[in-house]
Amino acid sequence: MPRGRPLITANQVTLARLIPMPLLVWLIYEGYRTGNNTYLWSALIAGTVIGCTDWVDGVLARKQGPTVLGGLLDPMADKVFIAFAYTPFADIAVPLVPWWACALMFTREFFVTALRSAYEQRNLSLKTSYIAKAKTWTQMQGIGILLLFPLVENKNWLIGLMATGAIGPIVGMGVLWLWKRKFWRGAFAMSASFLALLLVFLYDESYGPRAMMVGILAITWISGIDYIIAGWRQLRGRGDFTRADGVRLLGSFSLPILLFAVLHYTDAPRWTIFTILAFELSVGGLDNLLSHHKTATLALAWGGRVLGVSILLLGALLLPSEAAPLTIVATAISVFGVCAEFYRGRSYYLDEKIRDEPKT
Repeated sequence: MPRGRPLITANQVTLARLIPMPLLVWLIYEGYRTGNNTYLWSALIAGTVIGCTDWVDGVLARKQGPTVLGGLLDPMADKVFIAFAYTPFADIAVPLVPWWACALMFTREFFVTALRSAYEQRNLSLKTSYIAKAKTWTQMQGIGILLLFPLVENKNWLIGLMATGAIGPIVGMGVLWLWKRKFWRGAFAMSASFLALLLVFLYDESYGPRAMMVGILAITWISGIDYIIAGWRQLRGRGDFTRADGVRLLGSFSLPILLFAVLHYTDAPRWTIFTILAFELSVGGLDNLLSHHKTATLALAWGGRVLGVSILLLGALLLPSEAAPLTIVATAISVFGVCAEFYRGRSYYLDEKIRDEPKT
């Protein structure tokens, strides 16, 4: 091994983070299927470990220097992790949160990604807001708390946890100010969210998970307000909206909503839902990168994959008895199409071509 070459790179940690994600899904399903909380505790531990690796690869990336591949892999791993963790909660077999809430949460992810591609193609850029930066962290923290609702039998422990979540950030903000004279503006939002959740839980504990999911959904959509309002205004003002933009935006609504509807209302193989969601979330960052280089996939190819998958999912919803073959075909189209995208754009993320203005 050449001298000075790091033993472990940030990209290797990111890729390693993807490996145990199917295990997390299996543990959640098994916990609800068998009624054995050991599986759910194991899922909580696995999710915590996976979430911590995000911090590890961040430290390594800052130490070793950023790469285009790392800039593509890290947000992709975060999105796949969130998808694998939240999707079981929306399944009829694990009735913890409303399916439509999860669908709308991922609709925001697809929609903002589609807008970013449109902006990149036109050299438009928007500054990421503070709440947008905190959005992924909030979603990840929500996974652990949602798992605690069915696990903790002593409700006083949950009340104590929520009370700590309401008070702790304010205390932390005060300590940070005294120590470094820095103001943690996110402390108020965090405390307010835990306080609201605590009040709902005290009113009726059965509303706790749903109230938390609605809160996460609200933060998720608010975090994209700059892209959706300010950016859209710039895009419309140019007057050059194309079919490629149209199919991306249309697919950003149809795909996640149909995926979660099929998950909730049919007996389609669950692995097909997870696979489609993971692959389509993964290709979004690549589409942003290729759009930056003005080599994004054209309307026919992109629409053929995304809208084709959406039509098959709609068929599965309308014909539940045929849901299995229809979703399997949809999965094959998604996997083949996304893999083709990554193969086509390989020179752009393997550091042969570098973005001149990397975005976080």
